[in-house]
Amino acid sequence: MAKKLIKEIRPYVKLYRDTNNGIAWIEDGSTGLGISVHPNLDKSGSVTGMKKLGYWDKSDRIVLSHGWKYNIDRFVCDKKNDLEMIVADECMCRACLKRRGA
Repeated sequence: MAKKLIKEIRPYVKLYRDTNNGIAWIEDGSTGLGISVHPNLDKSGSVTGMKKLGYWDKSDRIVLSHGWKYNIDRFVCDKKNDLEMIVADECMCRACLKRRGA
């Protein structure tokens, strides 16, 4: 994984992108939160369990980035949340590129 700083949105709030798979996320150092538009599990989480329980489809594609497993076939974005909208516009994973028609 190559974590690349894209821009600082405001103090302690930074947008990053994984240059290998295009996943974008925001790290909010003021709250300790990470913001993404794709459901994710930390590296110890069970993708098999999520699929077995029916939360994720068996065919959903999973990519790894900065210690997290992202389900790129699921897209969740609150249009009223400015940080989520920034991530939605900046994510360059295969699924987001297809969603935007790129």
